[in-house]
Formats: sequence, C-alpha cells, structure tokens
Amino acid sequence: MILALLAALFLFVFIVSTFVLIVNSGSPAEARLSRLGTSSRPMRGDAPFSERVMLPVLDGLAHFFIQLLPHSFVARATRQLVAAGQPMTPQAFFVLVLITSFFFPAGLLALLASAGASISFATIMVTIIIAFMGFLAPFVWVRLKAGSRRSAIWKRLPDAFDLITVSVEAGLGLDAALRQVAEKLRGPLAEELGQTLREVGMGRPRREALEEMAERTDVRELQTFVNAVIQAEQLGTSLGRVLRAQAMTLRVRRRQRAQEVARRAPVKLVFPLVIFIMPTFFIITLGPVFVHLVGYLHSR
Repeated sequence: MILALLAALFLFVFIVSTFVLIVNSGSPAEARLSRLGTSSRPMRGDAPFSERVMLPVLDGLAHFFIQLLPHSFVARATRQLVAAGQPMTPQAFFVLVLITSFFFPAGLLALLASAGASISFATIMVTIIIAFMGFLAPFVWVRLKAGSRRSAIWKRLPDAFDLITVSVEAGLGLDAALRQVAEKLRGPLAEELGQTLREVGMGRPRREALEEMAERTDVRELQTFVNAVIQAEQLGTSLGRVLRAQAMTLRVRRRQRAQEVARRAPVKLVFPLVIFIMPTFFIITLGPVFVHLVGYLHSR
C-alpha cells in the first residue's frame, strides 16, 4: 500500500511538473515582463493551482538542485540555453533534468514494486541506466537545438551582410540597415537583430548591444562582423566597404565549407555501401548459384 502511494506521488509530481514546464516555457524576458504587474501584489485566491502551488515549489526545488551542482557546470548549461534561443529559463531546465533523472525512474521503480514485481539487481541497473540517460537527454537536446540555431544564423549571414551593405551605401545609418534586415529576413538572425535594436532603442550603447548579440549567438563570423563594425566606427573608415569585404569573405568560407562537406561524402557512403548494398549484391548474384549447387549435391 505504501509503495502504491509512493508510485502515485512520483507519477503525479512528474505529470504536473511536466505540464507546468510546458505551459511556462517562455523566455526569461517574457517571464519577467509578465510578473511586473503582479510582483508587488499578493497572489489572488482565484489564481491557477500551477501559479499558487506548483511554481513556487518548482522554483525552490530548482534553486536547491542548482546549489548542489558545480558553478561552472551551471554556467555552461546556461550559455547553451542562451545559444539555443532560451527555450526555457535555467530554473525550468534544471527542474526538467531533475524530473527526467530522478522522479521518472523513481516512479517507475515504485510502480514496479507496488505491482508485486521482484526488484532484482538487473532491474536496479536498468533504472540507473534510465536515470543516467534522463540526466543526459535534456543537455543533448539543448546542444542540438543550439547547433541548429547557429547553423541557421550562419546560413543567413551572407544575405544579411549584402542587405546591410546595400542599405548603408544607399545612405541609411547602421541602425536603419539592421532594422531592414530584421524586417526583411526571417529566422533566428532576424530575431537577434530585432532584440539588439530594441535594446539600443531603450538607451543601451550600440557597441554593448552588438557585443552581447555576438556572445549570445556564439557564431564566429558574426563576432568578426561585430568587431569589424566597431573598429570601423572607431577609426572612421567606410562602413560600406568593410561590410562588403565581410560579405565576400563569408561567401568564400561558405563555399569552402560546402566543398569540404562534398569531399567527405564518398567516405560517408562507404558504410551504407558495405552494410546494405554489398550484401544485397552478393545475394542476387551468388544466390542462384548456391541454390543450384545445393540441388546438384542433393541429386547425387
């Protein structure tokens, strides 16, 4: 009876926590803006259960769990979340890690025990493996999401540089040229430029906003672009000429990377060729010969 209640408790925490994380998975900026009007007032009695009970509990649980982890590990995970576009807050991410690595395996183990199944050494080892995979899965997901976002930004950079160059050479300022890119293009690069322009519009120095954008995206070519823009403004050189040189350099790098990927293709094709095509070829060519040979031996 106690094991059944324990299993139900773990499963309840897992389901409710996952639901709260999905509902409240906005960016940290959106969360802060949504709490501006309610931070100074007490929470109302008609507020949802997730806001009254589950969110404070999950925040405290996340804070306690983060305190147990190394500071460098938490900082690296936070940087990965920022590079991935901040799909959730760091607190929500570490709560997700705790759910997938502890509550879910513990709930499964308690459920098996409540069902009368014998808890053997193999069952415990499988539970430990599930917990380890549950711990790694959120980090792998964030890393893949950050990589795909960096790749999308990198693919958009040449078009963005060309548009900025044309706009600057036509007489627009850098802020107006960046606004043209944010309006004309779609994707993560346009979102980052839009956020940078909003920060500049709120009074932040443009140099700091551009440097933070380069650090946030973690794309080397974008960092080179930001450094070139800052240096051109400091030295008073032609910004359009610098941007055109950056666009040409980036297109050369993209062509070189495409050639590098094309050269790797024959090596990657060896494995499917050996595993799938060659056995089929041998079956088709040598299969009839083998059948005739077996029939000849049986006839004798």
